[in-house]
Amino acid sequence: MIVTTDIANILYRDCQPFGIPIVPHGKKLTGELKSERIVIHAKKQQPSKYWKKSFVEVNLCVPDLKDGEANTIRLNELEKQAQELFDGITGRYDGTTYHYSIESIGTEEDTSLKCHYVNVRILFEVLNVK
Repeated sequence: MIVTTDIANILYRDCQPFGIPIVPHGKKLTGELKSERIVIHAKKQQPSKYWKKSFVEVNLCVPDLKDGEANTIRLNELEKQAQELFDGITGRYDGTTYHYSIESIGTEEDTSLKCHYVNVRILFEVLNVK
């Protein structure tokens, strides 16, 4: 069985190739962002006939070059890397099969953190074995 915290841990592991520090699951960024960070938001699972589905957001945060000015070159690099790392992944965890893929991806701004980020929305499906 895979639960929400397992999903966050799987994505934590799969985010390692970015080489960017990852904010622990359940924690939030506050204040002005001084360096790149990854934030993972695992959402509750929703049962269906064969799979339990969950949506997860992985935010790849990059500090602004100056007030309100995005580092578009770095955001572009991270978005391309995310496409390669997160799309169409199948694996096993704790004896349970899972599959995840990108549902949507794009850049957004967070004025309170003074950063822009690549928001990767992932559909994470766990084989619902009873």
